[in-house]
Amino acid sequence: MNKKLVAAIMALGLVLTTNVSVLAEPLSQTIKSQKQKVEQNKKSLSEVQNKKQNLELAIEKMDNQLLELLVHIKDTKSKISKTEKDIVKTEKDIEKAEKDLKDQQELFNKRVRAMYVSGTGSYLDVILEADGISDLISRVENVKKVMELDKKIIAQLNEKKQNIQNKKRELDSQKSKLESLKKDNEKKLSEIKSKKQEHESLVNKLQQEENKYTSNINEAQAAIDSAMKKIENARNSAPKYEPSRGGGGGSSASASSSNIVAYASNFLGTPYEWGGNGPGTFDCSGFTKYVYAHFGISLPRVASDQQNAGSPVSRDQLQPGDLVFFGSPAHHVGIYVGDGCYIHAPRTGDVVKVSPLNRSDFSGGTRVR
Repeated sequence: MNKKLVAAIMALGLVLTTNVSVLAEPLSQTIKSQKQKVEQNKKSLSEVQNKKQNLELAIEKMDNQLLELLVHIKDTKSKISKTEKDIVKTEKDIEKAEKDLKDQQELFNKRVRAMYVSGTGSYLDVILEADGISDLISRVENVKKVMELDKKIIAQLNEKKQNIQNKKRELDSQKSKLESLKKDNEKKLSEIKSKKQEHESLVNKLQQEENKYTSNINEAQAAIDSAMKKIENARNSAPKYEPSRGGGGGSSASASSSNIVAYASNFLGTPYEWGGNGPGTFDCSGFTKYVYAHFGISLPRVASDQQNAGSPVSRDQLQPGDLVFFGSPAHHVGIYVGDGCYIHAPRTGDVVKVSPLNRSDFSGGTRVR
């Protein structure tokens, strides 16, 4: 090989090496840049999701507060109505007591007149018309007894009238307090509604940001898919339940794990509405109450009361069909479906759905069947 050929080969090798190095460097930088973008998107997505979750939890609590306030307001209105009826009755009792008192006074005057002398008008006339000392003493004694009885009965009637008037004053005071309580609760209701609307607006904005950052991979999707398969299996093996239209039904079917899950799954996609008792809309505790009512099991209306309705169950002992609670006292409730997931009516603007049981405010389970 001559020197020229060797030089040419060496030159070509130098050129190729230089080109590969030049091409490789931009490619490496591009990959590095893309990785940085992915990591940044993941970080931004996580931040947005955390903010959104915190707001959603706050909305859940406010939904629960709204429900409790509605219950209190309804109860207060009922008490006000009853108090008003009691006041009307008491006013009639006062009128009757006054009439009885007047009638009693007239009655005793008539008795005295009839007992002694026709046409006399008072106790003094009876005494003055006595025939002699003996008659006078007898008349005085009898008048004295009648007057004492007169005073006693009139005193009793006065006392009765006073007691009734005291009762009316107490009822008036009670009504005033109830109306004040109702006014305060309605004010709180308005304030929470306003705050809730602000939170919902923020959630919508965060949802838009989340959509901007969300990738096709959802870490919880595998668990949800698995849970949905379990629900489908439960539906296939359980009786073919149809959603009831009259408040939960009250079926004679067994309240087994698969039966409860199968029936609850009928309502996937049903809109959330606080105060919703089903079947067209639900809030969280309205949903669980409705599902269990189908199997003849009566639950209290609010989440915190439902938490005390059965036997406590720890997270690692949960079975499909158990109630799961969030917050202490509980402000949210759902039904465990297995594979670390639960079905629930989440919040305003959402629908009945299956979610992973990965919330930090999980406060325990309850078995009521």
